[in-house]
Amino acid sequence: MGAGEILVMEGKRKVKMRREGNRLFIGEDPQLIVELETQENYIKAGDRLIEYHRKVRLSPDLLAGKRANVLETALEAYYLQACRVAEGIRVAEEYQARKRC
Repeated sequence: MGAGEILVMEGKRKVKMRREGNRLFIGEDPQLIVELETQENYIKAGDRLIEYHRKVRLSPDLLAGKRANVLETALEAYYLQACRVAEGIRVAEEYQARKRC
């Protein structure tokens, strides 16, 4: 695992989280991208970048490793929600594509 990376549990699998500057990258595909300064958030699903309108707020002390269990719980919740949003968008787009045919 590289510098700035930690693993958090999501169900029975581990989810990677890494920080690069003011951005936090959670998961792999889909991936939740949190812009820490502006609080803008995105879900990267495949080649798409989807604007995610949920606020993800993580205090500097959590990101510094204090209260690791609180950070892990928060990231699990945020990531699970982002995965559900990405899946919902995928299903809706497939439905629309079939409807057009």
